[in-house]
Amino acid sequence: MGDALDQGELDALLRINGFLADEGKSSGRTLVEELQEAILDSGKLSLRQWKDLRSRLQEIERLIPHIDLIISLRERRADRKATNPG
Repeated sequence: MGDALDQGELDALLRINGFLADEGKSSGRTLVEELQEAILDSGKLSLRQWKDLRSRLQEIERLIPHIDLIISLRERRADRKATNPG
């Protein structure tokens, strides 16, 4: 059974959604760095923007179990390949 997404496709999707810094970007800042800066200077965002941000983060939180499953499946596959080479 083939993978739904290969690593390059997953990286592209994450980059599109702003999780990874795009190496071609001049700032090279990740979403986490942007969030940290916004929290340190909370006046940068309006109340509405903070609420929108929280809503988006809740969407991400709902994806964590799926990400954990993908990690678990890939770890098992890697373990199988290591014990049964060839």
